[in-house]
Amino acid sequence: MVAPMNYKRRLIVCFVSMLLIYCLYHFISKHIVFVKHGEGYFGINDYAYYIIIAKAFWFEGLGNIYKLSFQQHAVSAYIGSNVNTVMPLGITPIAMVVWLPFAFAAHFSMALSYTLWVAFSFSILFTALWKVGRHVFQVKKLEVLPIALFFVTIFSVTMGHTLILGQTSVLATGLLIYLIYFVHITAKELKSGSWLPILLAIFLLGIKPTYFALGLGLLIIYGMWREAIYSAIAVIFVLICITPILTTDWILSYLHQLRIFGRELIPDAYSGAFAPHTMNIFRSASRNMIGDNLARLISTIVTCGVYAGIAGLSVLAKIKGKYTEQLYPLSVTKGQLFVLMIASYLLFAPYAGGYEDILLLSVFITVLLVGNPPNLLNYKSILLICILFLILSHNAFPPNKPLWVFWILKAVLLGYMFNFCGFQKDSAHSSPKGEILFRN
Repeated sequence: MVAPMNYKRRLIVCFVSMLLIYCLYHFISKHIVFVKHGEGYFGINDYAYYIIIAKAFWFEGLGNIYKLSFQQHAVSAYIGSNVNTVMPLGITPIAMVVWLPFAFAAHFSMALSYTLWVAFSFSILFTALWKVGRHVFQVKKLEVLPIALFFVTIFSVTMGHTLILGQTSVLATGLLIYLIYFVHITAKELKSGSWLPILLAIFLLGIKPTYFALGLGLLIIYGMWREAIYSAIAVIFVLICITPILTTDWILSYLHQLRIFGRELIPDAYSGAFAPHTMNIFRSASRNMIGDNLARLISTIVTCGVYAGIAGLSVLAKIKGKYTEQLYPLSVTKGQLFVLMIASYLLFAPYAGGYEDILLLSVFITVLLVGNPPNLLNYKSILLICILFLILSHNAFPPNKPLWVFWILKAVLLGYMFNFCGFQKDSAHSSPKGEILFRN
């Protein structure tokens, strides 16, 4: 009787999923405008821009996607009129591989392609959350605060903007949560070939260098060096294979595109693509006080320094052979290192749109699995829920809002999450809920 019941459940899930996808497609077709243009005006949805580039790359053979001439030609051909203002590409060539089927679907309808992309991204996110939720109910570890923070994020203004733009942060968040689930729950039960899902997750995170670094950093923190190395090799192999289509000068062109995101003076062709007032990062929050150049320099030093420090500590732990050796006069858990890595990106990245704050979900899941948060009625919990609501609603405020206030609020939130993933304070001799990386 078990098999027929499971079969019926799968049929119901498939039917409901198809119905939801159809409703989503109907909504997108009626309410989302992908391209707006007229005399002296041009606007384009982020996802539509990416897919137009992907279509031109795969089906028109234009070559190097990181050249301005390629981008202008691709968009102009799509809308049927000359376009000079475009967006720089922060995505890697891996994204072209990932978006191939979606670019093909765009031949029939951009709304169809967009619907499939949103369904794909959210299916990965909710599948990862389902795995975590099932485990939490099995072990009866119901920490209500991170669950409440999760729901605030899912139904936030930021999530709505992310959905409308078709941004990649939803997919990246789902993949990070899957990796968190794996390293915390199933890493001790490794079987032959079980690293393949990890390789696929890291490959998909390779659509952006920042996501790729976060995924590899998570594996490195938990000592999963084999999986990290295999994943990096797979990404490099795909990049080598796609290079003949891109042409060999794509690397220099891509580095030039990345440098544009860090400039104070943006080239005219890309000037319309930047909106610093929508980004809750140190650079945007402090640029009016200390200048953009200094803010960008501090952001780069902090982000790279934190990542290098985490990698260095993990290497030393690997050399020593176990994670409880007395290497440095500090006491920190693996969960805390992951929160620190995410915090350095969300707070100090030289460029990170407001939609990247969806990555906070991966922090809340970490707290849910290994943290020790207060109960929901504690004043700290209520305060943190209010802070999160304000953070994720900052783009609903006027453009001249004091960004430094929202940045400080995000720093406070992440500071509390870091603390929750630390050691229990009830007993100096009891085992911590978080796994120790270093302790004195």
